[in-house]
Amino acid sequence: MTANTSFDGADCDYLDGEMVERNWGELPHGRAQKRILRLLEQLEERLGIEAIPEIRIQIHPTRYRVADVAVWRRGNIGHRIPTVAPFLAIEILSAEDRLVRMQPKIQEYFSIGVEWIWLVDPEERKAICYSRQNPAGTLVEILRTESPAIEIPLAEVFAA
Repeated sequence: MTANTSFDGADCDYLDGEMVERNWGELPHGRAQKRILRLLEQLEERLGIEAIPEIRIQIHPTRYRVADVAVWRRGNIGHRIPTVAPFLAIEILSAEDRLVRMQPKIQEYFSIGVEWIWLVDPEERKAICYSRQNPAGTLVEILRTESPAIEIPLAEVFAA
């Protein structure tokens, strides 16, 4: 499968020829995703970034993952499917998601050059921030990146 190939099931990961369903978000998931996207959109112009929800990311020719939100530095990232890895991938847990199921996805993101990964749990109102310098991740109160510097307090993500 090449980057310009399409497949049914836009909300599925495509892993080595197999369509793997992602857990469908419920209200806590959707609200956290909407809020994070809005907060990032407010920073786009000033920081020179582009945040895109529910985007397919090619891990290698037979593996595609769908990120809840992915963020790129401005520039040519591709046309239909990004050919450049985002610098930030954001995954928001659904009620059925388990951290152990997210670990392979996190490692795949790092393998293609993603620098930062935020794993947000709307049920617990907690988040783990992973980076290339801290691949084990740290429980955080403020979602952060460097180059560009983004800081989003969890309180803003979960604000009513």
